[in-house]
Amino acid sequence: MAPSGAVFYGVYDALKSAYLHSPEGQKRIQNMKQQELNAFEQLELGPLRTLLHGAIAGACAVAATYPFEVLRKQLQLQGRATRLSTLATFVNIVERGGVPALYAGLIPSLLQVLPSASISFFVYEFMKIVLKVE
Repeated sequence: MAPSGAVFYGVYDALKSAYLHSPEGQKRIQNMKQQELNAFEQLELGPLRTLLHGAIAGACAVAATYPFEVLRKQLQLQGRATRLSTLATFVNIVERGGVPALYAGLIPSLLQVLPSASISFFVYEFMKIVLKVE
C-alpha cells in the first residue's frame, strides 16, 4: 500500500537524519572516519540503532494505515444483500466500538511487522556498505 510505504520510509529517513545531525551522531561519524572498521561498524547508525529505527518506522506505518485495513476487511465480510458504502461501514465500526475498534488486532499485526521492518532496514544499510553503494 502506497501510504504505508510513504510513512515507513519517511519515518526511517527522518529518524536517521535527526540522529546524524545530533551531537552524538556527529561524534559517531567523526570517530568512524578516523578508524579502520568492518562492515557492521560502518553502519552510520550502528547495528542496534538501525534495527530500532526500522522497528519504529514499521510501527508508525502500521499505526497510520491500520484503520484502512480494518475497514477493508469489514467491507469484504459484508454480504451482497447488506452491502454498505465505505463511509457507512466506517461510521458503523466507530458507532459499535468507538475509535479503538479501528485498531482491533493491531498488536498481532505489529508483532509481524516489527521484526520484518527492523531486518529490512538493517540488511538494506548493510548491503549498501558491502556493495559500496551510496
